[in-house]
Amino acid sequence: MARTSRDESSTRHVKRHQPYNSVKTIVTLPKGGLESASDSSFDSYTKTLPRKVSATTARPKASSKSRRLQDIQDALSEPRSANGASTSTSPPCNTTSFLTPRETVRDVCLEGVRKRYSFYTPKNDFEILSLNDGLYKGTSVEGIVKYLENDLKEMTGKSGNPEFVFRRATKCLDAKADFTGLKPRPGDFGVFIQPIPDSDYSVRLFPGSKYASEYCLDFVLTATGEPENSPFEFSLFAGPGPTVPLGTTPTVGLRPLECSFGIPIDKIPPGTEKFLLRDGQLCTLRRPGHKDVQFTIPIRQRAEPPKPDVNILEFPQFI
Repeated sequence: MARTSRDESSTRHVKRHQPYNSVKTIVTLPKGGLESASDSSFDSYTKTLPRKVSATTARPKASSKSRRLQDIQDALSEPRSANGASTSTSPPCNTTSFLTPRETVRDVCLEGVRKRYSFYTPKNDFEILSLNDGLYKGTSVEGIVKYLENDLKEMTGKSGNPEFVFRRATKCLDAKADFTGLKPRPGDFGVFIQPIPDSDYSVRLFPGSKYASEYCLDFVLTATGEPENSPFEFSLFAGPGPTVPLGTTPTVGLRPLECSFGIPIDKIPPGTEKFLLRDGQLCTLRRPGHKDVQFTIPIRQRAEPPKPDVNILEFPQFI
């Protein structure tokens, strides 16, 4: 995705301050800020997963799809201070619970920071955003404090006033977001697991962006539930579901979502691989020497859209 920036420094920060490297994001800021034909001849073993799922919570609709925080990150690239002071008027971050609701950019960034730097608690929103990129590789509190001071100094630049940076960091983290690619946690809604016949592994489906109708798939060890990257030889295909007319969308072979971010398959961190699907798609898992496995991706129910002030002609949906 093309990104625009005002200078070289801005470009670096646009790339850096994103929640994870292989997560798609739809972002909304309050008050206008940021806003293959199906192959029926497969000799297949068919498993149909639940096709309708009701969402537990409604989220604000995104202003545009997959903006990846570009607009707000451009704002963060304003001049930065020579002052390495770590004091801030930014409200302290809430780090009391590990299982955050994943409804804002802050929720997801803070979850990632906790996993990477369990030995350090961010003092403010700027520190959450700065540590989210995972560039600091040390393991000491002294080292991370020095890293944050240098980052604040670079971000503040000649103005010498970090308050603008703090305000923009808070605005960025307050943004409502709809994420695709975050691995599920115990108790998360809309997660389904089905064992693969003649295998020690299972297919796990977990929801992504509701508004983009995206679902994700990975493979987990049936005995433990732990995810593994491509644990056996296979090909995965996705095409139109049973209710979609043939020929309207093609059946395509799938590669891991990480590959769309430029990450080679052999460089994907262990247990993080996932495949991007759509609600209602029919998927085929093909393994050498085994009967094919088919399953349908769940369809999440949406709120009924407002009825337009028009005359409606009723035709049958299925014949």
